[in-house]
Amino acid sequence: MNNSIRYHFSDFTFENYRRLLRIARQKYVFCSFDDITVDNNILIWRHDVDYSMHAALNFAKIENEEGISSTYFVYLHSELYNLLESEITQLVNEILSLDHKLGIHFNCDFYNINNEEELEYYLNFEKYLLEHIFKHSIKVFSFHNPTPVILEFNKLRYAGLINTYGEFFQKEMTYCSDSNGYWRHRRLEDVLSKGNDNKLQVLTHPEWWHFQILSPKQRIYRCIDGRAKNNKDWYDKSLKEDGRENIDWDI
Repeated sequence: MNNSIRYHFSDFTFENYRRLLRIARQKYVFCSFDDITVDNNILIWRHDVDYSMHAALNFAKIENEEGISSTYFVYLHSELYNLLESEITQLVNEILSLDHKLGIHFNCDFYNINNEEELEYYLNFEKYLLEHIFKHSIKVFSFHNPTPVILEFNKLRYAGLINTYGEFFQKEMTYCSDSNGYWRHRRLEDVLSKGNDNKLQVLTHPEWWHFQILSPKQRIYRCIDGRAKNNKDWYDKSLKEDGRENIDWDI
């Protein structure tokens, strides 16, 4: 079977994302992690932004147009964006201006965390930093690439923040994710269309979605190439604006 069919490449376009949201709205009540308003047909939709804040803004605009608010979990240790860069900061602020919420995408391995005390210490550190950068209250966090050991940190809250992998969300809610650019367990369209999951958490990563139909490798390579191009353009522009020579081999 062709991989484009086997892995549903055509699912991962922004146009189809809008369609999936509309299907979900017919079946479910959208809630946030800190505001579950009903007992049945609950849907919490979150985004772990691993690599592309530009793609995250595309999600945010579509959701805003569809009357939906979701939570964007930003990652201080991303290899492809820096939350302290002015452009990325502006993108996050634009996402927030569209009535969305901010969460922490947290990497235990970065700090070599071995116990709950260390987890709370570094969560408090990242919470303090992000709240001061974006002037936005943060109430929730998600683990980055959680291992079975990390998932043992399953209390509902740490450092006053709701844990998306807490026992309640693991045991009381079902789950559907697009990790690595494909449906690893269940196809989201099938899950939403059937509407059999009484309490559902959906995780989507913006970098795995695009305007065109692409393979997962193509989608992530576009993020990498786009990051490189932006850096080159910034360097060329900064030299020109400062009136400095941009010297290469040719005269």
